Amino acid sequence: MAASSRRFPLRSSLSARRVLRNLVAFALLYGAGLAAVWGFSLLGVSTLVAFPVFVLGVLIASLETDSGLWGAALGVAYLLSYDFLFTAPLFTLKVLSRTDVAALVIFLVVSLIMGVITHRMSRQVQAAERTACALGRLNRLSVGLLESSTPQAACSFAQEFLTRVLRRPVTITLGEPPVAGSAAARDCYERRSPTGYGEPGWRDATEKYLPLGMKGRLYGVVAIDCSSGDVDSGSLSLVNAVVAQTLVAVERNELAESEPDGAGVPAAISAPSNDKSAAEPIRPTALS
Repeated sequence: MAASSRRFPLRSSLSARRVLRNLVAFALLYGAGLAAVWGFSLLGVSTLVAFPVFVLGVLIASLETDSGLWGAALGVAYLLSYDFLFTAPLFTLKVLSRTDVAALVIFLVVSLIMGVITHRMSRQVQAAERTACALGRLNRLSVGLLESSTPQAACSFAQEFLTRVLRRPVTITLGEPPVAGSAAARDCYERRSPTGYGEPGWRDATEKYLPLGMKGRLYGVVAIDCSSGDVDSGSLSLVNAVVAQTLVAVERNELAESEPDGAGVPAAISAPSNDKSAAEPIRPTALS
């Protein structure tokens, strides 16, 4: 319960920061758009020229905020403010010209569509960047595990990798957990199933334990610190992928340690003999 109570204020503070950031971006873009219209009016230029500026503001809002709805809301705010401040009769939300009505409606529809499309494209670009970053990290993990020479070295490299990526302490222990250690860790090793934080019967645990095993053999236990909150499904999938690669490296290094020098290395192919008799074909014996 204590960890859960710490998790909810953290999420609420992050959400409040995002909302505040979105409001600041909305206010700045709104003020910039109205300032552009006012500047055009002082220059004697038709205020309709400011509509491309409004569209640009909608695009920026959709890119810089967490939702395309912020861009759509900015378009509506531009529309109402333009009607109220710069369209005759002034200071009323009433447009008499059919041309102005058509232009405003078209702008509203375009801003809504562009806001949603731009935000979706931004999300896709961010997802592609996250995927590329994850692939790069997994490549570095593969190289590090391939260069490891002992099971302990492979686990140590994977432990450092997960700690750096998850930004929380991760411990990989080979072998059976000590009796004086965590009861949840021993239970995970004996039952070969996840225990600890978030699992039934371990309400007060601050760490999540995962079995480190493959092909029916158990090598040890993985401990993930959850004092700042539980790991999400994406992080858990990453942990499982790293554990699978680590187990392959551990098994390979154990096999290399158990074999004597030269064992498992195929014998060299002998060079062809210089004996001409050995190269002559076998001739059939003539029948008497």
